[in-house]
Amino acid sequence: MNAGDLIKVFSTCENLPIDVNDVLRELKAGGCEDDIEFIGVDFDTEILQGKIKVFHLRDGLYGAETRRCVNIYYHRGHDPNWQRLIACKELLHVLDPDWALTNTIGDIERLAEKIGLPPEMQDPQGDGLDANVDRLAEWRAAALLLPLAARDLLMPAYKEGKISLAQIAILADIPRKYVAFVMMDTWPSVHALLVK
Repeated sequence: MNAGDLIKVFSTCENLPIDVNDVLRELKAGGCEDDIEFIGVDFDTEILQGKIKVFHLRDGLYGAETRRCVNIYYHRGHDPNWQRLIACKELLHVLDPDWALTNTIGDIERLAEKIGLPPEMQDPQGDGLDANVDRLAEWRAAALLLPLAARDLLMPAYKEGKISLAQIAILADIPRKYVAFVMMDTWPSVHALLVK
């Protein structure tokens, strides 16, 4: 399974909010065998919002099989809507190809520097592939947590001013900034690219 396939599965969901554990279950149903755990920790959110750590454990001695384990860390002091978005975004990194992984402390520090910059200081062309893969995961998480079918149901009321972005954010239980992007007229085109 890839991220596009996962987004397709959820794109027909009309009921909000989408539970991140349902995303995890679908990932497992699609063949992911990783042991995945969500863990709330204290982060300096000016530097880091979430983190994924992948490691291998041996189930015994002397040639025993190893299993891949994944810890997904999110800031426990965040509002639940941010916790959900961050947990889902980090979960999607399980699907990243090997070339998109950061493996050294230096790589992680450089990535944190790039993605931690304010939007006006980010440079998609110069920041490197790993930073852009990380940013892409945010929009994939938004596509999962505010599926296309739910968006389409809300769109007439939104266009008529009967429901606001803030109200949709409460329904989807994700941060308003992501709702604003998903409710843009261009979102279906972006969504089509995300499921490729």
